[in-house]
Amino acid sequence: MRQIANRSLAANLILLLGTLWVVPARAQNIAVPSASDTAVPHTPLRTHANAASPTAAEIIERMLPRNQERLATLERYESERTYRVEYTGTGGEHHAEVHVHAEYMAPDQKRLTVVSKSGSKLLYEKVLRRLVESEQEATAQSTRMQMTLGPKNYDVELLGEETLPMPDGPIRTWILRVTPKVINKFTYRGSIWVSEDDYALVKIQGEPAKNPSWWINRAKFESTYLRRGHLWLPSKITSSSHVRIGGEATLTIEYGAYPVLLERTPRAIVESAQNPSSAVALGR
Repeated sequence: MRQIANRSLAANLILLLGTLWVVPARAQNIAVPSASDTAVPHTPLRTHANAASPTAAEIIERMLPRNQERLATLERYESERTYRVEYTGTGGEHHAEVHVHAEYMAPDQKRLTVVSKSGSKLLYEKVLRRLVESEQEATAQSTRMQMTLGPKNYDVELLGEETLPMPDGPIRTWILRVTPKVINKFTYRGSIWVSEDDYALVKIQGEPAKNPSWWINRAKFESTYLRRGHLWLPSKITSSSHVRIGGEATLTIEYGAYPVLLERTPRAIVESAQNPSSAVALGR
């Protein structure tokens, strides 16, 4: 009976893998505030944006090139990540956790070293180890998900404004509803939060536009980011999915504090300093 339960658990895990990986994982679910975060009250949503605010289409139009420009300035980083998966279903409750040292060097060199692991060996082998090994693929997929946020693929609607607490102080954001025009594994429906001062993607909440399997009847994700210098880097990602015949899994990735981070000064900031009028064209 134990072998049967283990095979059923493994089968459910394989079904859940697809949706657990459908997350914007680069520079991209519910963030647990730190002590410094909770010191700043969370401002309720203002459903009507200021009359001077740009339209939803203008926000997206300015956000995409700025995100790409920031990404191009990243030279190197190191971080201590924690990957955690929790499963409830066949055979009871199971969990596993792995701590990883991550190193990145532009343009595309990445090395992840497993420092320690604990919990279910099956969850580690079927989920966490595969996730770490496929990090490069996940990065490319996540970048593509961000770049698809254009008018060809999405309808966008400005819902309002919200001030979010951050370790270095509160930040004002626009909230946009995004609805995919194209249904595939890279698109999603949900909401995004965009910084008002530099048009950075700060937070995403959503669900895949395309259900990866009939067996999955619910899947969702949330990604949060923190500002490091001119860059916005992943802070925490949570992805969860549920199997119709029973079983639910939640994957959490916490990215740590990035103790080593090297970047070049973004070209837009240099141009803005040399020619103040350029800041208008960049939406600042």
